[in-house]
Amino acid sequence: MKVLMVYYSRTGVTRKATDKIAELLREAGVEVKAEEIGEAKRRGGFRGWLGWIRDATRRRTAPIEPVEADLTAYDLVAVGTPVWAWSASTPVRTFCDSHGGKAKQVAFYCTMGGSGDKGAFKAMEELCGKTPVATLALIERHVRKDDEEKFLAKAKEFAVKIAAAG
Repeated sequence: MKVLMVYYSRTGVTRKATDKIAELLREAGVEVKAEEIGEAKRRGGFRGWLGWIRDATRRRTAPIEPVEADLTAYDLVAVGTPVWAWSASTPVRTFCDSHGGKAKQVAFYCTMGGSGDKGAFKAMEELCGKTPVATLALIERHVRKDDEEKFLAKAKEFAVKIAAAG
């Protein structure tokens, strides 16, 4: 089975979650490639963050860098996002809207301060036009601390579901 993990990470938390999930998938014998979604125009600092939150609240998309991977070459695309304004981040919304329909199967994961996963997963599902085979919601502080029960065990369960989908 071949899995493409596509994610956006402004602070590094979603990247850390992606790295761990990819490691677990490889341990399960899955071929994995990870690709980070790049912003076409980087909005730095606090003002940039506020702009992204405003766009997420308004359910907008924004320009992203071209995606290198051919989604049709993978059995499943796992999409990861931080939660912004109880929804998927603006770069992930753009990815799902532009590329989600090319994926054979999808899985979604998110990192968040405390809530918003349902809104993020709903937006991603609508934009991709596909029901995910698995979802994973992670609390940011658990990811940062490598919490065994609240991060690592959940990541392993998610990886097992993805591997079983192949």
